[in-house]
Amino acid sequence: MSRRRIRSSSLALAGLLIVAIATPVRADPLTPFKGPAGVVTVDDVRPHYSAPENKNNSYYSEWWSVVFFLEGGYGAYVRFLITNMGLKDGAATVNAEFRLDDGEKLSERTDLSKDQWSAGGSDVLDMKLGDNSLSGPIDGLVLKVKNESFEAEYKLTNIAPPWKPGNGKAQYGASAGKYFQIQIPAPVAAVTGTVRIPGEKEPRIVKGVAIAEHQIMSVGMHEQAKRWMRYRAISASTTFIAADIETPDVFGNAHIQYAVLFKDGKKVFDTTAFKATMGDELVDTSKPEYHVPRLVRLDWANEAGTVKAAIKANKLTGREDYLESSNAVERFVVSKFAKPILYDFNGPFAAEVTEGGKTSKFGGDGRYFFTVVNP
Repeated sequence: MSRRRIRSSSLALAGLLIVAIATPVRADPLTPFKGPAGVVTVDDVRPHYSAPENKNNSYYSEWWSVVFFLEGGYGAYVRFLITNMGLKDGAATVNAEFRLDDGEKLSERTDLSKDQWSAGGSDVLDMKLGDNSLSGPIDGLVLKVKNESFEAEYKLTNIAPPWKPGNGKAQYGASAGKYFQIQIPAPVAAVTGTVRIPGEKEPRIVKGVAIAEHQIMSVGMHEQAKRWMRYRAISASTTFIAADIETPDVFGNAHIQYAVLFKDGKKVFDTTAFKATMGDELVDTSKPEYHVPRLVRLDWANEAGTVKAAIKANKLTGREDYLESSNAVERFVVSKFAKPILYDFNGPFAAEVTEGGKTSKFGGDGRYFFTVVNP
């Protein structure tokens, strides 16, 4: 049996920095996520490639990612990407990974032109990227993957409802065409699936949970963030998701933030504005100008009560220097504007929610990601 192993780029960096275009220095206002969490619609998660602000925008990138936490030692990850970054507008990429119960990883990348993907449907999502697809209602998506190493079908059934931070859109500057947008169709979903591997007579049956996210960027990463903290702890019982984006000097180092906690599928709290205190910094021995906080405290309050949460990065499990992993052309262009390094940790979180004089405690294990775009 032939098993092809290909290293897949990280979720945060892949496809986002293939080209960089000089942007004049300006003092534009930043409008972060606004209002209470809105309803996630099918229109939210359909491709935005044809929108006027994206059609000819070299910075446009949009991706749909599903991260699986499977039983029995299995694991999986799938990302659909549509982007104008690079030589061809509307190019698409499918990154798919399946980790076997013996630890071996099957990983494939499929590159497609804009004529090889489509998105239809009215009340449901119906995306096709070559032989791969993402379809169905938002709270019951079906993901199909087909490549040389494996073929898989995963059925997601939401445990927690679709969610987005406020209106789900953070606007960069006065132009409506520069923004970062995120929706989370499945903060946590139950998963059942079948995976077929060439040479094996029977399919592998998998089950577990997953998180599905949809994100859009119409700004270059060097404009979007100076530093970017992300955390997710995903389980059927307790799910905690948080992010803090520190924007560059041109936007006054203002922050774009969100956090949400679900317990047994019900939302306990969410916010788009908290006080973030970061400490216990790790200094990168290879590049000492890069500092990564390993302890993050999040605090916020409203008329209903208060929330205190802490994230501790215990073990560094990965480090990706984008410039080192890029080819010579990409490195030459990107290095003029950004020098991103992604750090990946395992680590727990703990949260205390006080409401009506009663305090409830929550906790779990998760993954902590910190990207330094420019030190």
